[in-house]
Amino acid sequence: MGKKKNKNKVSGAVKTAAKTEKKLANKLKKELANLGEEDIAKVIAEIEKEEAKRAAASEKILSQPPSARAYASLTPHPTNNELIMFGGEFHNGQQTEVYNELLFFNPVTGVWRQVKAPGAPPPRSAHQAIALPSNKGELWIFGGEFTSPTETQFHHYKDLWCFSLAEKKWEKVIAPNGPSPRSGHRMVQLGRKLYVFGGYNDDGRECRYFDDLYQFCLDTRTWTKLTVSGRGPCARSACIMLPVGNEALIIYGGFSRVREGRTERTQTHTDMFKLSVKGTAHTWRSLSGGNKARAGLAAAVNVHSNRGYVFGGVCDVEETEEELRGEMSDELQVLDLETFRWHPVLLKTQTQAQSAPAQSAPAHDTHGSDDTKESVTVVTDDVFTMKLGTAPSIQSPTPVQQTERVASGPTARMSAMMTVQRSTLYVYGGVLEKDDKQFYLGDMYSLDLHKQNEWKTIIEQPSLPDWLGTDSEYETSSDSGTEDSDDSDDE
Repeated sequence: MGKKKNKNKVSGAVKTAAKTEKKLANKLKKELANLGEEDIAKVIAEIEKEEAKRAAASEKILSQPPSARAYASLTPHPTNNELIMFGGEFHNGQQTEVYNELLFFNPVTGVWRQVKAPGAPPPRSAHQAIALPSNKGELWIFGGEFTSPTETQFHHYKDLWCFSLAEKKWEKVIAPNGPSPRSGHRMVQLGRKLYVFGGYNDDGRECRYFDDLYQFCLDTRTWTKLTVSGRGPCARSACIMLPVGNEALIIYGGFSRVREGRTERTQTHTDMFKLSVKGTAHTWRSLSGGNKARAGLAAAVNVHSNRGYVFGGVCDVEETEEELRGEMSDELQVLDLETFRWHPVLLKTQTQAQSAPAQSAPAHDTHGSDDTKESVTVVTDDVFTMKLGTAPSIQSPTPVQQTERVASGPTARMSAMMTVQRSTLYVYGGVLEKDDKQFYLGDMYSLDLHKQNEWKTIIEQPSLPDWLGTDSEYETSSDSGTEDSDDSDDE
């Protein structure tokens, strides 16, 4: 009689992996005990439990603007002239704070209000949010990450939430077969479906980037992992994804890390793809990217004009053969979603507050000039230069020089929050890098996309907060020339 096989027998490799995981877990517990920090999974579970205890929604008017932050979501209200901000994070060099505040901003009155509702999601950043008019208004949120105060622990979410704007209550939507835990992904709406692409997951031992595409049906509340024909974008996070009508979307750029042997290099993508949706068929098509490599771009779409807008970001500039430095941008660009061509957004000439004499270049004489000549005023004040006027469309815009400061409007930054509501563009916060320091911003601006005459300051940026970390906190990567941190993944 043959010997029976033990179906429950575990291979040596699996046992070894289990032992390794246990050792690592015990080591982490000791490290957390030394730091006085609880296990992150326990912290999140307790927060969610406390939020579920809330009996009814409450609302209060804020006496001060929201705190400085980045990696939050800023979403146009689907029925009212309001903006909705959720989550985000702040870091001062020593401690990180992650938020789950639900905030509403009225651009007419300038009033911020905070809504606390039963069953709210735990704090997160680098998530995605979409607001829909269905059922008297809904806010959908997927994924993101939670970071412990000392940044020794990271948790990536795969949960899906829906907030009823009319009833002021949260619902955690339970739907199987959805995307794996991730942050830095992108989500757009096409008709009655949500599409989620890309992102990354870092468990402290391995960082994985995704190129998968998921579809969530709002009617049946089911996830589907899509099989798409054609060559699509490679795995990445922090790309730009914008809807093109109800039957297509485009993906541009993004960030990833590529391992080559024992070394790792960062890659900022400049390619562009279009996903066409016809019934149940999905097809990728490669488009010409035609733009400079830049990470940390903020993006928004004006569905009424079929245009997408991108702002800011950081790119690598070669200083020597062996050294690169990160150069931040304050440039606003527009992508025509019909021709897929880039154009710079150059504001119309202003004659009063922005009439300071040029320091780096003389202003053009506009008197008696031909209509075919470019009318440009150059305004400077020590850090950045901004040109105000009109310019022909170009395929690859020239970045604004980083030697002088913009007289009005948002200064150079990465990972700002940006959205369009009723043909007005809004920019909030983001991150300013100076040497090895990262300052989180709390200013806010608006731009009328019809007039395009001037930025309006809604919240002025106060003095930059003290940086409590050391100058060498972020190790500089010889491959990228930028700080070797995960921020570019989150944008």
